[in-house]
Amino acid sequence: MSQKRESLSDDEEIIEESVFSKRQIDGMLDWVNARKSFELNCNITGTWSLTGAFFKGQGKILKKFDGSIFQDRFYLFLTEAELGKDEMLVGRRVIEIQYKHRLLPLQIIRKTAKKLERTVQNPPEIIEPNVFVLQNAFKKDLQNQTFFRNRDFERAISMLSPLIQKYEVNAYIEGVLIAKDRQMPCIISGTVKKISKKEIFISLWSAFNPTDPLNVDMREWLTQNWIIEIGQEGINKIHPKYMIFETGEELAFTKRILSVKDLTVVLGGRTIIHDVNFVLEKGQIMGIIGESGAGKSTTLKAILGEFDFQGEINVFGIDAHDTKAIAPFIGYVPQDLSRMYADFNCLENIVAFGRQYGISDDVLIQRGKRILTDLGIDHIANQPVSSLSGGQKRRASIAIAMVHNPYLIFLDEPTSGLDPLARYELWDYLDIINKEYGITLCVISHYLDEIEYCDNACIFLRGIGFYDFNTPQGLKKSIPGGGLALEITLNTVNLDSVEILSKIEGVIFVIQRGERIRILSQLPSKILAQRVMNALEQANIGIHSVTYKVSVDMVDYFTYVSVLHQQEGGGDLGHLSESELKGKMLADQKSLDEGIGYLLKQGQKVKISTDSSKTILDLEDFTKDASSSSKNKNLQSKQDE
Repeated sequence: MSQKRESLSDDEEIIEESVFSKRQIDGMLDWVNARKSFELNCNITGTWSLTGAFFKGQGKILKKFDGSIFQDRFYLFLTEAELGKDEMLVGRRVIEIQYKHRLLPLQIIRKTAKKLERTVQNPPEIIEPNVFVLQNAFKKDLQNQTFFRNRDFERAISMLSPLIQKYEVNAYIEGVLIAKDRQMPCIISGTVKKISKKEIFISLWSAFNPTDPLNVDMREWLTQNWIIEIGQEGINKIHPKYMIFETGEELAFTKRILSVKDLTVVLGGRTIIHDVNFVLEKGQIMGIIGESGAGKSTTLKAILGEFDFQGEINVFGIDAHDTKAIAPFIGYVPQDLSRMYADFNCLENIVAFGRQYGISDDVLIQRGKRILTDLGIDHIANQPVSSLSGGQKRRASIAIAMVHNPYLIFLDEPTSGLDPLARYELWDYLDIINKEYGITLCVISHYLDEIEYCDNACIFLRGIGFYDFNTPQGLKKSIPGGGLALEITLNTVNLDSVEILSKIEGVIFVIQRGERIRILSQLPSKILAQRVMNALEQANIGIHSVTYKVSVDMVDYFTYVSVLHQQEGGGDLGHLSESELKGKMLADQKSLDEGIGYLLKQGQKVKISTDSSKTILDLEDFTKDASSSSKNKNLQSKQDE
């Protein structure tokens, strides 16, 4: 064996080349196995088994469908070939090269002898090799071409079924056409159109008999049907010997990625959610936002086929009941991080979960490294998952969901349990996934402020279920004031001011956020401001500042809709008992980011936090709360209450 490595200029490719004789098969196999992640080419000389003619050819080494190397023979997909003095490419493209010198067990020899005895009239077309020249240009094998033999036909169908849903798949097939009146060798190329349990349907580009490739009449007869069946049994089909499938362009899916219409889920005779309606367009980020127990997870499980449902759910135009057809196009990031293998590192988890999509380990590792780099955790890719922080684990889980190149990823509470900085950082990475990878995202969350990151949001309220679907701006514009409010900043927190302001003519709703008070109204800002200042001056309540047309946020939105829900529902959210609510109110530390909306007629108030899991109803009488609070208490003491 001789071996050399060519180092050329930066503009030229580097080619590694090794030469092996027919007596150096084991060394050649070691060389190939060590480089199986690359596309490998082979120049070969030898003898054509049928005629004994001298053969010379070159082509790409074909690997098994799982990316591994055949150990007892080579298969070449020829780019050039000569047989004696004749060009060969007008005929066969796939050739088999056996390692004749290798000794076989006696049992295999006997079976082979019987097989040859049965096929003596049609002996196999095999190259008996003399010299191999192997070349490696260090081009990664992304397995866009997948090779199958007849014995692997069922595996071919299994691989193609999900693949043709996502890509255009081209086919090159060598075999025998069995018709009613004739049998003949046949080579076809075309596009895979349909897969059944036992057949592959090919839309033909070309077809010919390799023993008479220039026969025009034969070509016309073979291509008289635009669609031809490939199968192992039956007539009017091609019985394949070799099959090569090549992944082409991604299919142009409908712009509407997800459509949910009149969704209702009933479990144990109880209606969990009802009349859920929303759509998700390609390239968007959609949030499903609301309190725990409001129906967010139930909606997601219905979409994923885990719950029976009434209504319509279509993913990429496919009925959601057909989970197998949808599975190749979607990814799922569970809330439970323990689903990852804690003792595996990030790349090992990616490979372990990615294998279920029929992707080779080499491709999974290559994709995984890029994703981990883009998610900012490539430096800890080889550390056990158990040693990572919560945010790093979440990004590792997202990487696992991305490795099979889905079009849509569902993320169930991805920021739950993360500190605010880690939450904002994760959303930066979600934006990268959405923009740079072109993946549409559906994010489940109970953090109200995360709606601002979304193109659209579904709002769920406990006790109601699905409440609204709109853009963040559209949701805010739906409340009084059209998304704008008058903001009054007091010198100190004063609960009396809320009751005073709520009685002003034209004031629809009052939201207290510490010393800041936002007033929703349809009145012109100047008129409203004048009425507010007059009322507060008459009550001797000091005003620090007045700001016109302040944009409301999602805390303001949820404060309003929650109180509105209270008014419509008689003031009983039914979340917790009165004692539980009071205990939770005392346990929760108040924040200036919280909003408090008041139902004065019912003597109740609703506190809304950016974390909707902390949203509660305070059943304590507002007037008692107000009378027990001194007007002279400072802002800190009010917060402590």
